[in-house]
Amino acid sequence: MKKYIVILVTAIIAGGGFSACKKSQFDERYYDPEKTTNATIDGLYSGLFKNRRIIPNYWNLYTFIAPQIGRYTQTVGFAGTNRMYEQAVNYTQDRWNDFYTSPGSNFAGPIASFREIEKKYNALTTDADKQGYLLFLETARIFVLDQATQMVDFWGDIPFSSAGLLNATGSLTLAKYDKGQDVYDTALSSLKRISDYLATAQPEQFYLNKLAKQDFVLGGNLMKWRKYCNSLLLRLAMRISNKDENKAKSIVQTILSNPTQYPLIDNVGENVQIVAKGPDLLSTDMREGIGNNPAPGYMLDSLMKPSGDPRLRVFFAKNKTGEYFGVPLSWDGGRQTDSIASGFVSRIDSVTFVRNEYFPGIILTAAEVSFCKAEAYERWGGGAAKDAYEAGIRQSVAYYFYINGLSKFGSPAAAATDLEIDHMLASTKVLYTGSKEEKLNKIGLQKWVDFGVMMCPQSWAEMRRSGYPKLFFPKDVGTTTMPTPPLRLLYPDKERTLNAENFAAVAAQDGAYNKIFWQVQ
Repeated sequence: MKKYIVILVTAIIAGGGFSACKKSQFDERYYDPEKTTNATIDGLYSGLFKNRRIIPNYWNLYTFIAPQIGRYTQTVGFAGTNRMYEQAVNYTQDRWNDFYTSPGSNFAGPIASFREIEKKYNALTTDADKQGYLLFLETARIFVLDQATQMVDFWGDIPFSSAGLLNATGSLTLAKYDKGQDVYDTALSSLKRISDYLATAQPEQFYLNKLAKQDFVLGGNLMKWRKYCNSLLLRLAMRISNKDENKAKSIVQTILSNPTQYPLIDNVGENVQIVAKGPDLLSTDMREGIGNNPAPGYMLDSLMKPSGDPRLRVFFAKNKTGEYFGVPLSWDGGRQTDSIASGFVSRIDSVTFVRNEYFPGIILTAAEVSFCKAEAYERWGGGAAKDAYEAGIRQSVAYYFYINGLSKFGSPAAAATDLEIDHMLASTKVLYTGSKEEKLNKIGLQKWVDFGVMMCPQSWAEMRRSGYPKLFFPKDVGTTTMPTPPLRLLYPDKERTLNAENFAAVAAQDGAYNKIFWQVQ
């Protein structure tokens, strides 16, 4: 991808922090169909997916996931300390920058790449190219909308519609903030339009071949792109379902009632992911990113172990006594710290996660789709919620054992058997029975387990949106700033200074306990 492209988003260029970390070489580890010094739509398209917030990357895991979002979701274990929930503003600044600009030559920012694709597309001069490259533009837009709505989930209002316009127009523009709800509305309407377009698109084979060459996520397969598009639409509709239930219900029912027109990801083989082409992760990425993190107490001891969940043996390693044991949040910090240091607490599994150089970059899965269906059916009817719920669990089990089997470190875990899964589904912790409240909490619990540490940003959004799963968080009595997990990330400091005029419009809502628009629970 062209290295001299400059993207001005909010009058800042990505900076700080990353140059000091151990950088992974994306081009050596993942498919890079076109290495070029010329900025073409083809090359820019491939570059769009070089995202260090998707592929397993040391910097993301070590500075953002484990110490911040992992704690807010209890998908990693941690010892209680003073200021344990406070945000590391330098690292959240990096997360912000990574959406808008490129953190070095090995990775790309979605907005930066997409604005350049738009510019190149608008400069096309023939109808054939316009029609052919529309496939690139619209499938790229799906991915960008996925990432943009995740930014809303973190911060709320964000620069979006006017972000990155220097590349598109050549004019120096300080980006205004779009309402988070407006970004979601744009995503929902755009995804529906793109889905309908892809259902009838008949591009020339020449452009299909080009797309297949450049698309290292879905291989240019239009059916897979339709399923990604519709599954993302389902996710986002459920995300707003407590804020605007009528709108969400209409979208969801339209999708679920017409699977031919709106196919969804429905098996593990269709999971949207960036697949490693070989032993691609540097050994330091996962090991130094999350390798020292202990197992979370509630997930391990209160849910997975008592239900006989076979994922236990691919999620966590046994402790020094040969047992599975997580960090109890009810213990005092000193006892927690001593137990972790002495090896009494389990760690994140090395074969599946820590030493797995083939771990994929997960984008959207069949299990998540099934859990979304289960919630929709439970709330609004129209289908078998129990069947969708159990399908999600089975798909999650299958996927994590598949990932465990990719690893060349150690020995793969014994395969999960149908009998094991049946016993888990029949356990009191998992069995789909009880009141509507209890069933929705069980759906939330299993979605939370499925997201785990690698997809915990989705867990954080779902926990704030739905109120499930219901977890206990000890209060940090050592601070009055952030004594409990926050409800959003604080805006980066550079926004206050370099985009001051536009930031003034959102400054009043920049509090850790202000809700994202979709959160009404």
